[in-house]
Amino acid sequence: MRAPGSCALLFLLLILISPSFASYTGHMVAEVEKEWDIQSNGTLREVLLNSSFLLESPYQHVIQMNTSDGELVRQGDEIRLIYSPSTLQAPKTITATATVEVTYLPSLESNPPFQNRSFPGSPLTNYTPVMSAFAKSYTSESEGELDAMASLTSWVHKNVNYDTAFWGMDSPAAEVYSGHGAVCVGFTHLLLSFANSLGVENRYVSGYVFTGPPAEGQASISTSGGWQQHAWAELRIGGQWVPADPTFQEFGYLDARRIASSYSADQSGAADRLSAKGGPFSFDTVTRIHISESTPFPPIASAYAAYDGTEFNVVLTNPGQKYVTPTYTIIFPPYIHSEDSGIVALPPGGRKILTFYLSTDALGGGSIYRIPYMITMQGTEISDTLTYSRQGGFTVSPGASPNPACPAAFILLFTFLLAAARGRRN
Repeated sequence: MRAPGSCALLFLLLILISPSFASYTGHMVAEVEKEWDIQSNGTLREVLLNSSFLLESPYQHVIQMNTSDGELVRQGDEIRLIYSPSTLQAPKTITATATVEVTYLPSLESNPPFQNRSFPGSPLTNYTPVMSAFAKSYTSESEGELDAMASLTSWVHKNVNYDTAFWGMDSPAAEVYSGHGAVCVGFTHLLLSFANSLGVENRYVSGYVFTGPPAEGQASISTSGGWQQHAWAELRIGGQWVPADPTFQEFGYLDARRIASSYSADQSGAADRLSAKGGPFSFDTVTRIHISESTPFPPIASAYAAYDGTEFNVVLTNPGQKYVTPTYTIIFPPYIHSEDSGIVALPPGGRKILTFYLSTDALGGGSIYRIPYMITMQGTEISDTLTYSRQGGFTVSPGASPNPACPAAFILLFTFLLAAARGRRN
């Protein structure tokens, strides 16, 4: 007969929380449509619409494109819509379409040392002496630019609160650093300001990211189908542009479900512009994106867990010949240990050991408990259990059979699911 309070956590926990962690997409082909709607009460003269559409980059390739009016022009890495009729009787709608292939699988060759320099930055990406001192101190033990900027990307993600009240604001980096609140624009400005203070060349990327279908009653702004406007960064490291997204805590290896539309120094350079003479006018844009093909992220690193009786260790290893920068997330039930996440820069053949001391204070006086945990990285997901007993402590027990349900288990299940649901920020 089982003593009161002796029921174990259900293995069902692992099955239920899995859908809340969307697997990384490694390759995507998407159909992109952008629409410009020009409104006016009269005839416009000397009209010039010069607007961003898409980027050609090491990570994004435009397979084909066309437009209903005007011309799609390649200007450096940017493909822009140029529309310049001598006169225009509005309203007028222009539509451009394209097929785009996206893959964020950089070949990271080196981790170069910092150069003894700094950049002033723009009004939105400048930094204070306090911010500069922090960036230098925080990265003082980094081996080079690659692992330092990976660490700062993770720091911004963890220390800035994602707050939709900041939508549409300029969000200068100094204000984000002191106020700890922003949306993707502010996250990116702050990361770029740290890069400027450390002398790492950088640029601001405007575009769109897939965050899942909007909640009922919630509409995506200027997009449709679960896509929304987004900003991230690219950093010049080792002679190549390395992408970094502090909002989603990704560095180098980004989820492919994003579309890049323009480069600039900061948010102020990303605006679409329409000039004309004549009556008052306005214009709006809407972008529609449909994923036609996607594949999972290939594994870029491996992981395994081990317990030695006092410490729970997760070992991340890089079996390849290039640097890799995976984002990891390790989830326990919150009564055992808080969730942990971060970005690691692993050199060729390198490894990183993450150590956790697990609490058993919340467990009752039962004999055996099944404790689920999950480890995720790009291309890797491990779901398993630890077995705990008062007599023998913890042991790693893959594939352990669940014990029958009890009220205490359901309370812990509910707590765990609430914590897991907040795990990934949209």
